[in-house]
Amino acid sequence: MCDPLTIAGIALTAGSTVANTVAQGKVTKARDDALAAERIRQGGLDQEAAALNTQSQDLYQDFGGQQDAAATKLGDYFAGQTAAEPTTAEALPTSGSNVTVQEEKKQRDKARTETNASGAALGSLRAFGDVLGTAGREQARDASLIGQIGGFKTGSSGVLPLELDAASQKGGGLKLLGDVLGGFGGVATSAGLSGKGVFGIGAAPAANAVTKIAAPVASASSSGLRLGSLFGGR
Repeated sequence: MCDPLTIAGIALTAGSTVANTVAQGKVTKARDDALAAERIRQGGLDQEAAALNTQSQDLYQDFGGQQDAAATKLGDYFAGQTAAEPTTAEALPTSGSNVTVQEEKKQRDKARTETNASGAALGSLRAFGDVLGTAGREQARDASLIGQIGGFKTGSSGVLPLELDAASQKGGGLKLLGDVLGGFGGVATSAGLSGKGVFGIGAAPAANAVTKIAAPVASASSSGLRLGSLFGGR
């Protein structure tokens, strides 16, 4: 049967193992959480950039239809810029001849038709540049936003090492406890197996001292208590 000093040393060593295991679990969980959060951030930024890229591509969908619509709009605008037509009395002396009146109306209609045709032609001429210029401006805006998102991605990835370093510090108190318990456990076990006391203390007093240290640890281990509660969940 083992002496109390050896039993206490084994208990301390077991407590050290439990403390270190719990501490490493906290570190692993914190690192996994940091990596998962970074993946979520990067994924969200990638989706925003992809949406902007698709939006830029859609600017050139049905370019011919956009050009026709712009030509009509511009043609109407140019046609509406003509000066108001003078009345018959202002343009020509009043005439009682039906032939003169009809010819005057014919020429007015002809001039109006030519003016509208010129406006439509000018609208068609400028429609291509108008649609292309509008698309270019919106595409440049989207490109600027994509550049900003790239900056956010770089900044987020730059923070990740700091988050991982912080995660590696989790469970620091438990690691310290594990080291202390491991040290005492090793000394006690060696002393117990060799039949000598600890640091020159008699075997029986040393066993009693180590047993007092080991008792709470052994009790916590046997009852399934988490040692992390002793350190505020660090």
